[in-house]
Amino acid sequence: MIRLFLKLYGLLIATLVFSFVVQSQLMEYVYREMTSGFDFRQRFLSTFHLLEESLVTLPRDQWPARFRELSNGFATPARMGLLATLPERARLGPEKLQQLDAGAIVTVDREGGGFTLAKRLRGSEYAAVLEYPGPDNSRIRIATYVVNWTTEFLIVAVLVFFWVRPFWRDLLKLRSGAEAVGAGRFDQRAIVGRGSALRSLAEAFNLMTGRIAGLLQSHRGLTSSVSHELRTPLARLKFSHSLARDEASPEGKDRFLALMERDISELDELTTELLDYARLERGVPEIRVQTVPAEPWLEDVIADARQTATATQHHAKIAPSVDLETVECEPRYMARAVVNLIRNALHYAHSTVKVSLARDGARTVIHVDDDGAGIPAKDRERVFEPFARLDQSRDRDSGGFGLGLAIVRQVARWHGGDASISDSPLGGTRVTIAW
Repeated sequence: MIRLFLKLYGLLIATLVFSFVVQSQLMEYVYREMTSGFDFRQRFLSTFHLLEESLVTLPRDQWPARFRELSNGFATPARMGLLATLPERARLGPEKLQQLDAGAIVTVDREGGGFTLAKRLRGSEYAAVLEYPGPDNSRIRIATYVVNWTTEFLIVAVLVFFWVRPFWRDLLKLRSGAEAVGAGRFDQRAIVGRGSALRSLAEAFNLMTGRIAGLLQSHRGLTSSVSHELRTPLARLKFSHSLARDEASPEGKDRFLALMERDISELDELTTELLDYARLERGVPEIRVQTVPAEPWLEDVIADARQTATATQHHAKIAPSVDLETVECEPRYMARAVVNLIRNALHYAHSTVKVSLARDGARTVIHVDDDGAGIPAKDRERVFEPFARLDQSRDRDSGGFGLGLAIVRQVARWHGGDASISDSPLGGTRVTIAW
């Protein structure tokens, strides 16, 4: 905190000093401009004129005595002396010496404070000097600067301290949170005040921490699920290979080889799904939303799904319904999500799958309905989790690995929406993507 305080304090002081220098120069310029037509020496011209008028009629040898008589009535010290021997001449510049010799009134700072006026008396080699004692201007100026700047520095120090203190406190919270995250405690959050200058940074830190915690949790779940999913086909593959090696008849070997090919195909499909899901989990890609014709886009999606239905011997009817002309989405990712839904619906439908594309207020919705057995309400959120499958679908012929709906929800959220499950008007399951 001390280093932060000193840096900010030094910056402010340097700014104040620079500002003071600039203001001093400006004020001096303005003062010169405003007083250029005013000469305060004219105020004392009458005093010197009276002295000259009182002395000019007297012989020169009587001037000193008469001057002393006149000066006794002055409120300030006065003296007269030969022009050539005046002590003030040593402190006058060439210009003022010339003015003094010409009979003009000249001024010079008085030692100890105040000022001195000197004028050559008309028609003589004498000069009259009037002294006006006063405070030492240089000392007053220095004392004034010291007091003013000391007060200014103290005020700035207090203000900067009270500004730095909460700032530093919030920085300590962020550092503590970062140290906790570094130690593996991802439940740590940095809580700062609503008006804190570091609030946006703290929110970004908390968002990052939550994201890291979610990714690590997903990674742990993915690792565990992958291990489980790979173990079964690998065990079957190993068992079939052992039986095929010991089988003597060609027919028996062919049968075991067919089983091995099916297990290899399952491993290949699982690997593809894992790669797709891992790519989607790396973060939000650059979603370039496009406006595409709704009906042709949906027809292409359904055509892709029909190819899968033919290959997997699922012959349920797919009925499209489009109630809008265009749809705004990232066509490739959204098509992948809808294909996953249709494939899933085809697997569980008895005879019909309906795909609807419509508008619900300001949102675009896609419904995929089937007339299958449906999903219990308590399991509808769980099926969106990676590798989550209902108990009755865990056999090897049920199809899928529990990643399809997880990919669907991910794509929906990338579009600023979500995916949900409800009861279908057809009697089975309705999966909805809304964004």
